Amino acid sequence: MELNKLLIAATLGSVLTACGGSDNNDSPIPPTPPPPPATITLDGKVADGYLVGARVCVDLNENKVCDDGEPSATTGAGGNFSITDATQQQLDTYPLVVEVTVGTVDEDTGEAITKGYTLSAPAGYEFVSPLTTMVQGEVEQGSSEEDAEAAIKALLGTTLALTQDYVAAQNDDSLSDEQKAEYLQLHQVAQVTARVIANNLAQIQAAADAGGISADDLISLIVDTVVNALDTIVAQVEAARDAGGDFDPDAIAGSEEVENETSVSDDNLEEQIAVLHAEASAATANLVTEVSGDGIFWFEGDYDSDELWLEYGHVKYDISNQKTVEVHYELVNGAFVAQGSNEFGTDDFILTDTGWQATTEEVVITALNDDGTITLSHPDFPQLAETISAKEYALSGLNIRVLLAKQDNTWPWHKVMPADVSFSEGAKAFAIKAKTASDQYRLYYWDGCNEGDMVGGYCNSVWSRMAGGSEGPATSLSALISATASDGTLANLVGPFIAWHGDMQILAELIEGGMAKYHKVYWGQNSTGESQRMSMLFTTGEWRQITQSGQTLILMALPDDVKDFGEHEDDGELLLAVHQGAVRRGEFIPAGTGDDDEVIFNLTAKNDILTKLDLTLFNGGLPPADFVCENGNTQWDDNSGGPVSDTLKSLTQYRELVSSCRGEAGAMAFTAEMLAGYQFKEFDAEGSLETLIVFNANGGYFTDYMVSPAETTNFNWSINGFGEIVVEAGDGNGGVGLRAYLSLIGKYGDYVSIKGFNEESDWAPMDGSVGEVWSDKWLRLAQ
Repeated sequence: MELNKLLIAATLGSVLTACGGSDNNDSPIPPTPPPPPATITLDGKVADGYLVGARVCVDLNENKVCDDGEPSATTGAGGNFSITDATQQQLDTYPLVVEVTVGTVDEDTGEAITKGYTLSAPAGYEFVSPLTTMVQGEVEQGSSEEDAEAAIKALLGTTLALTQDYVAAQNDDSLSDEQKAEYLQLHQVAQVTARVIANNLAQIQAAADAGGISADDLISLIVDTVVNALDTIVAQVEAARDAGGDFDPDAIAGSEEVENETSVSDDNLEEQIAVLHAEASAATANLVTEVSGDGIFWFEGDYDSDELWLEYGHVKYDISNQKTVEVHYELVNGAFVAQGSNEFGTDDFILTDTGWQATTEEVVITALNDDGTITLSHPDFPQLAETISAKEYALSGLNIRVLLAKQDNTWPWHKVMPADVSFSEGAKAFAIKAKTASDQYRLYYWDGCNEGDMVGGYCNSVWSRMAGGSEGPATSLSALISATASDGTLANLVGPFIAWHGDMQILAELIEGGMAKYHKVYWGQNSTGESQRMSMLFTTGEWRQITQSGQTLILMALPDDVKDFGEHEDDGELLLAVHQGAVRRGEFIPAGTGDDDEVIFNLTAKNDILTKLDLTLFNGGLPPADFVCENGNTQWDDNSGGPVSDTLKSLTQYRELVSSCRGEAGAMAFTAEMLAGYQFKEFDAEGSLETLIVFNANGGYFTDYMVSPAETTNFNWSINGFGEIVVEAGDGNGGVGLRAYLSLIGKYGDYVSIKGFNEESDWAPMDGSVGEVWSDKWLRLAQ
């Protein structure tokens, strides 16, 4: 033991000597730690309207929750906040998150909100709103911040920066009235969007909690759904504005149109989130490998009334002989039938150096590019070339129905897909983007009209009003242009009709100098109660005239209101040009533009879709046969043109029939929000439109298409204490010629079941004692 102690002591002494040890017991000085990063102040605002009492934080762990320790602040008046404990690196790296809790005050209403929700914004933003939340959602799905904002702006139909305070901008006198109006619409869209997010959270939070779904995933799913439905929200905001009256974001957010597009189902949250994750993890695809291997497959479809159209196609490139092989399959009598690969109909006319040339639908792969993209073109028209890139994501295990329902181009394939089937191992999807290689000037070709309606050999002719009030196909561009603006009355308008909705049209008054005034032309009643066509200014825009390849062209960038009115889906400018003796309609597509995010599939995914298909699941989108309750309806005498007297009922008897039809469903009521800004269509057994009924804030009209020419009658309407619509139309002498009571019996998708009680002064005393009882289903659509 003593020997061991001596050895240890000797060893320690040599160690201390080697380390410079001495008998003064000095020890080394530790290095000075670096100073903590400097914190800076971020001043910003939060709005749907300005929100007071919301918590704002820099989301350092990106879980969409303001956790303890994250730099944060609480908003005050005007939605202002100041985060004082964040570093520059944190602000440049991490998004902002806003927790809007119950009790937060919305300065738009001055009241505390009753449903909480979460907002966010990309790193670097100082203004947080529902609009920036959608931008952040696109960033999380893999887009760059620049591309994300551009995508949301395109859906909103605006060029204004989404980082700007749209509330303050509405009162900025340095801006034009048009800019102020555009900021107002952004504010209104944000109001509706905030409520949609809050409504969804309230509806599915319990299911999410039960399934262990995180706040991050849940909010991402809701925001992604809202982005996909943003065009519908914008259209409903515009319709509400056009209808007049006070703007009610709660009514729009709760409308059937918006709810149908934005509601997140709580039945399959896990499957929906799995699809979202797959899309977010998408990587750049090598389309060269795909097309030169098994090929790629596209799916499209549509349905109308009780008919279903489904089609898909296969595109493959044979490297050995440098040929494109394409086969197109259509659903015919329950089976997919291959169409001839060499049967290509006339597509559009394209402007070339030698004038307008007819093209066909034939497309071939003309280049396999080193970056994995492919180039598609027409074999005879290289100016139609498009470069196709794609992002690829794995589908294995994903729910087929959920994925197909989400894509525009695969809709309505999901309607014939069982709810519980999944993609197999190796299945892949490709979200493609197409960009044109050069400017394209197109004139549309179609030949589906009656031969008597063709002009110069095909149907595309531009119906116009000429000087003097005549109407017909225009034969020259000069006949469409006015030297000065008219007074707006229909008798003095000149120009082409460029959009249609029901029996209403939009006429473009093209004024020399480049101004375009868009007028709505509709049927109304004059001061004596007679029906006549009338006009009113709808919106304004610009037009231009150019010469290209020796052809004179008129180009119009249509305002969003006009696009929405006419359901105009083309991305480019409207083009008018003379061809084969008449003015034709077409489109100008600038180089570098094209369609985005159509989804195509590989062979494994295609086989999964086709083998799981179940056509018996499709019911045509129509209500069931017993949707309309015909109990107690009045019989009509076609010979006399009036009701059979002993089948008439009193208003009291009518209401008893309504109650019986509703049965266990109980009381139902129409509301003004269900009507103002909407149209209802009534069809006969063959699917032809019989009646169009339009409700505006201050009245409405119905058009009877069962007579020729169609007759339009204006009416006033209100909602009574029974929840019935009360409609009154004049008799031409200052009295009431028609009074109808309309009751809601049921809803099915966009259809409503109606039971009505009509009194007409020609045969009824108009006191509720005698009336016609009838029933029908109406298709409800936004105007």
